[in-house]
Amino acid sequence: MEQDLKDRVIFNRYGLIIFNKLPGEDSEKLPELLGDDLRVLSRLDKPVAGLIPLIKPGIDGEDFIFEKIYTAVVSGDPGDKGRFEDLIFHDRRNNKTFVVKGMRKGVKEAVLSFERLAYDRENDLSLVRIRLETGRTHQIRIQFASRKMPLAGDGKYGSRVKLPFVSLMASEIKVMDRDYKEIATVSAPLPKSFPWDLYC
Repeated sequence: MEQDLKDRVIFNRYGLIIFNKLPGEDSEKLPELLGDDLRVLSRLDKPVAGLIPLIKPGIDGEDFIFEKIYTAVVSGDPGDKGRFEDLIFHDRRNNKTFVVKGMRKGVKEAVLSFERLAYDRENDLSLVRIRLETGRTHQIRIQFASRKMPLAGDGKYGSRVKLPFVSLMASEIKVMDRDYKEIATVSAPLPKSFPWDLYC
């Protein structure tokens, strides 16, 4: 394994590996990079960075329960904290999600809570910590964008901030056993590039 890849293995115990994925890397192809015998337990969208759990052969993925915390940079100021509840529909053909008004086939409930960690007035960008109550495709991205607060760099959902990536990362994972007893809490540092560096 190349040194860069080894440096991005944040946790390696109990047959579980937690790897810090870079934006642009394909979650499904991580076993090819880290070892073909590994299996990805949960994925991240390609433009999203952060922590991904993988397991080694002979380990039952159901032995572990994960609670993920996300960090994002969003346009505007969402307030100190809040909770978003929406109905959303994912258009698979165009790989885009929409907030809709009523329940119909393919529509799912989407719920998240957030806390604003910092606000940069000059750039009108906020650093937020997000906890998902549901896990839907592009959920964080569309729930903020639908409120005119797209994630920095997320051109798909209306961001005017031009970046080669979406400013969203899975920044913390709490690992628990089947009885919800905590095994470890693993976190990743914020990137040192704009706009993350506004808050470092």
